[in-house]
Amino acid sequence: MTDSTELRDYEAAMAKRRHDHVLTDREEIIDVRGVQRTYEGAYLRTAMLEVTLALSILRLFNIEFFPIGMWFAAIALAFLVIGFRRRLLNNVAILSGRPATHFLTSGTPVLIMTVVCLAGYVAMLVEVFV
Repeated sequence: MTDSTELRDYEAAMAKRRHDHVLTDREEIIDVRGVQRTYEGAYLRTAMLEVTLALSILRLFNIEFFPIGMWFAAIALAFLVIGFRRRLLNNVAILSGRPATHFLTSGTPVLIMTVVCLAGYVAMLVEVFV
């Protein structure tokens, strides 16, 4: 067999698995639910909270607070992007059919959002008090 034939067979098998993937193992179901709760729930809930806060600030306060409301909207967008990216990566990992060698933690996205939020809060304090 050539490498291209093996690659085509592998891609066909993976396409079938993605289409027909049914979770039957109880531990696998619990793991998938935990991953979904973490990445589809926490990130998206946080994004919705930030959107609500941004809309409240934009609606209730003067135009002087417009930059603050827009900053919360930007944070919400960042949480949405990270949440959907993590969801995609986890779906690919679940449906790939390869055993997981390690669990990918959220270290980098958490660090990025910590820096972004801290910078935003410092900028907002400067905006409010100056």
